[in-house]
Amino acid sequence: MNISPSIFKAYDIRGIIGKTLDASVARQVGQAFGAAARERGESTVIIGRDGRLSGPEL
Repeated sequence: MNISPSIFKAYDIRGIIGKTLDASVARQVGQAFGAAARERGESTVIIGRDGRLSGPEL
């Protein structure tokens, strides 16, 4: 799945599972975020999720 610019909000990422957000999109965003953090010298990031059924997959 391609990344839709519509998932990026001011303070988070939101999408509809199977339409604008899936595990491949989450992986792509995570890899980009990790690369940006590494370029800035960060060695630790924290990832959170809520209790929705899609949480474990993402």
